[in-house]
Amino acid sequence: MLTATCKQSREFYHGYVYYNNKPVSNVLIKEDVLNSTKNTETDSTGFFKLPKDPNSVSSLIFIKERFKVDTVKTVWSQHGEKLKYTFLNKKFDTLVLKPSFK
Repeated sequence: MLTATCKQSREFYHGYVYYNNKPVSNVLIKEDVLNSTKNTETDSTGFFKLPKDPNSVSSLIFIKERFKVDTVKTVWSQHGEKLKYTFLNKKFDTLVLKPSFK
């Protein structure tokens, strides 16, 4: 778990999940934190909103039958530059699922 200090309040993870340019419903989204019970599912538009601890951030795990499980970092930096956010922005981010070939 990463602790972030930022002026902007981020109370929720939120965004969309798509496959083949179409929204995917009933995708399970949960925090990648040991013993966390926080989770939600996407609605018919592919949208999700998951409450988060205001003092920390974690990666999100996306789970849907017939698709690869995907873990997405919500805070990251590239080459030591300023922090960037995924699923924590004012603009909604989108995850595109990849099919599982099992």
